[in-house]
Amino acid sequence: MIDKPDNTKANLSAAILAGGEGRRMGRTDKSCLEISGQKLVSRIIRSLEGLFNEIFVITRTPENHPDLKVRLVGDIFELRSSLTGLHSALYHARTDHVFITACDSPFLNRELITAFLNHLQPDDDVLIPIHPDGMYEPLCAVYSRRCLPFIEQNLEKNIFQIIRFFPQVKVHTVDTDFLQKKDHDLETFINVNTPEELDRACKRASHADR
Repeated sequence: MIDKPDNTKANLSAAILAGGEGRRMGRTDKSCLEISGQKLVSRIIRSLEGLFNEIFVITRTPENHPDLKVRLVGDIFELRSSLTGLHSALYHARTDHVFITACDSPFLNRELITAFLNHLQPDDDVLIPIHPDGMYEPLCAVYSRRCLPFIEQNLEKNIFQIIRFFPQVKVHTVDTDFLQKKDHDLETFINVNTPEELDRACKRASHADR
């Protein structure tokens, strides 16, 4: 049994971003795609259950999810981007910090997430994995509601890259070399963006279920 992270006692929830256009998937709502007979978004909710005070989904198509038993909220800004979804997650959050993930990450590892979350400090504005080459994982990270004004400034300037507001806040990084001890192949960071990647993910899941 995996222990619940210490930081979730009062101030940590999880938001799943499910509002993308799915352009490389033929403009399909990726959150509704299935792996091993389960919707991607449902699979992710199952991976996160018990680790957070609340799990909620950011979506522009709530009618696609009548089966979900979690809170569904929409975007505040009309333009679609991951930063727009992040803004919505923080705007609607009922906690000080929010763990953000995308609906196309089918292999979230609970042990990795737990180890990662235990690095969170109350004064962190961003807690984010970083690879040896310096690349961040902004959609498997924790953000504080204190980031909201800086995100809004960038959205109003049509600046959509998430990391562009990082110089204005306190960023705490966690090396993926450390996280790899919990998820050897770092499957947590696999995303499904194309039909080919979905096919590979289905095969990977099928192999893991054997």
